[in-house]
Amino acid sequence: MKQLFDWIYLLEGQVGLRPLYLPVFWGKNGVLIMDTGCARHVDELILPGFASIGIQPDELRFVLSSHPDSDHVGGNAGIQRWAPQVLFCCGDADRELVQNPEELFRLRYDAYRPFGVFYAEEVARGIMRDLGEAQSVHITFRGGERLRLGPDQDLEVLALQGHSHGHLGLYDRRNRALFGADAIQGSVYLDVNGNPALCPTYLYPETYLQTCQLIENLDLDYYVSCHWPIKKGPEIGQFCQETRTFVQRADLLLRQSGITDLRAACLDLGPKLGKWPEQVHFEMAYALAGHLGLQ
Repeated sequence: MKQLFDWIYLLEGQVGLRPLYLPVFWGKNGVLIMDTGCARHVDELILPGFASIGIQPDELRFVLSSHPDSDHVGGNAGIQRWAPQVLFCCGDADRELVQNPEELFRLRYDAYRPFGVFYAEEVARGIMRDLGEAQSVHITFRGGERLRLGPDQDLEVLALQGHSHGHLGLYDRRNRALFGADAIQGSVYLDVNGNPALCPTYLYPETYLQTCQLIENLDLDYYVSCHWPIKKGPEIGQFCQETRTFVQRADLLLRQSGITDLRAACLDLGPKLGKWPEQVHFEMAYALAGHLGLQ
């Protein structure tokens, strides 16, 4: 558990070989955690982290799920067992996927099966384990709301769409910090050793670029995401530009190739867009399906 500001902390763990950072806001009126990792992270990361600074179950008020992915919502049910009173929140457009692991897998992880891109059975079983059990959502946001965890401890909810239809972020205006989860992804996910591990997995290029522009124009000193090092000052604009350049290059290469088949596009463009492991080329389906209008 790393302290960022006087009331804000960051749980630092891993999902596979990739970093995983989960923000924790401990205000005078209670605690909010943004995302819960995979199912196993409750016992392996979150509860030990809470214990290390003294957070008790009755202090946890909110779990805010930034978007529906296994490493962001998988621990929801486990947290509910630890703190039964907690309220679960997410983006309005993401509600059904956040609270239903089977639907999340079908509509997000298995969405490209008709196009010949899908996970091996063993990998699919692992994803389902990571997704954990179903957990109802109590509150949904569309952006513009404000959560007050104490005097001068306000968080503004921002709609940061593109990686999902309802992706949310939290803006701490006092510390000029945006907690953006996976809202923008640069050009690559790096593992804990600094090696390319995963390609960007945005789904909706147009709204993704709009979110990039929004972040670029916010009054920020810090941008805190879930899988990348904290960006400070000019690094924020650089990360936005890296994000935009990747999307534009992917779109240009796809149009130049003339390829309209999703599987073929992954195989052709994957090696041109990044130096990640060969099997990651098929993960480009998330982004390329959006460029091809298949979402």
